[in-house]
Amino acid sequence: MRRLLFIALIVALVVIGVLFGSINQQLADLNLLIISIQLRVVDIAVLFLLLGIVLGLTLATLYSLQRKAKGWLRKSTDNN
Repeated sequence: MRRLLFIALIVALVVIGVLFGSINQQLADLNLLIISIQLRVVDIAVLFLLLGIVLGLTLATLYSLQRKAKGWLRKSTDNN
């Protein structure tokens, strides 16, 4: 129940941030390695937020799989 409230609070804060950010229509240059594009400030913030979420979930999944698979290879070779 505590996790659910924490997740709901985070989602609410992100939604409020996007709503306030959507008011700002200022364009900003985003210079990447090979291209340069103009995006609204809120679009850049959402882009980096989603990138951070995906990166965090990927690392958490890899860490979880590593912990679950620890010793798995040894167990399968010991049976032979």
